[in-house]
Amino acid sequence: MSEAVDEQISAGKQAKHKHWWTRNRKWMIMACVPHVVRGDRPRGFDCGIKLKIPPRATRLAVHRSIAPRRKTIDDHPYFVASTDHHGRLLLCASQGPEPEPPVLDAFYRGPLGVHHGFPMAYFICDTRTRRCTRLPDRRLPILHPGNVCLVDTASGGFIVTDLHPTPGDQQAILFMYNSASGVWKDRVVNYPPRDRPWGGNGVVVHQMMIWWVDLSYGLLTDLAFDQLRRVVPGIHHDLRFIPLPDGCELPPGTADLDKCRCVGLRRDDLRYVQIHKRDGDPAVSIWTLDQLAGTWSFDCEASFKAIWNDEGYRATKLPPEVPTVALIHPEHPGEVAYFFLHSRVFGVDLRACSVLECEFFAMLNPPMRYHSSRFVRAWRLPVSNSGT
Repeated sequence: MSEAVDEQISAGKQAKHKHWWTRNRKWMIMACVPHVVRGDRPRGFDCGIKLKIPPRATRLAVHRSIAPRRKTIDDHPYFVASTDHHGRLLLCASQGPEPEPPVLDAFYRGPLGVHHGFPMAYFICDTRTRRCTRLPDRRLPILHPGNVCLVDTASGGFIVTDLHPTPGDQQAILFMYNSASGVWKDRVVNYPPRDRPWGGNGVVVHQMMIWWVDLSYGLLTDLAFDQLRRVVPGIHHDLRFIPLPDGCELPPGTADLDKCRCVGLRRDDLRYVQIHKRDGDPAVSIWTLDQLAGTWSFDCEASFKAIWNDEGYRATKLPPEVPTVALIHPEHPGEVAYFFLHSRVFGVDLRACSVLECEFFAMLNPPMRYHSSRFVRAWRLPVSNSGT
């Protein structure tokens, strides 16, 4: 790993973070937009990791040669969550010449202008060697990094999969890159939403399954890893659609859903969190998916009034305002979700309506008003690189 955790771990901190750091797993909260470094780089350096004890922000840094373009809210380098156990991350970044004059590592607030339209590329960022490798271009351009995932293989390699829906078509193209062959292959799969465009709100990989997420609609799944290794061009394969819980569907293209919704893993459970109104008052609910039956079970609902009245919330000094969703705790045995408010991230036991912890979250890009589940991921630190 490029850097060890840069904080001393006292016994008290270890107890506080016991659900983030268990005997076999150490989790970090990764900011999805990397820090971009300009100037001369040390020999052999393309990328690095700045680790922080969760729930503080762990950050990826990449050299400007990897991500040369100016950052905007709809065009920025983006880290894709990884189940890879070898310290590899998948990064999507627009290419093209660096703007003149050179830009700072900040979000550009002016008109979109002519910097749009440059092709995107995928990079494998190896946090052990600090090197980034660009994947070869494929026959169709990248549409949305929210449809791609990275998984490791038993041989120590990796597979990148990218779902490419075609609006108005009953089929989609699944692109697959295998590190063993070094080439992209693709195949046609059915597309159950048919005429409905796909939201592309991320991908969850778990229990030999891949789950594509649309926060307005539901999940697509049923491609196992062993199928990915046996790519037969031209043969159709079935995708399975699982709708969101009853009453949660919204029109396609509904804005800012990543601020009030997220899908994530808690151990072996796939869960869905949603902020909504109950009798006019703000509340947050959580469901767990029966992955075989494809049905959701309701776990609990928490009123924000009850959360604001909690002693732990009052201790944070935060105002009684509705936050945005950050993520679901990947290990905690209870119904625990994390939220953003005024550059703070805080965890809530939703069943008890109690705040468990609150920390400053150092994520300068994007600006605070955009902070949401779109820009953070729970990332499992590889065991071989998890020394403190």
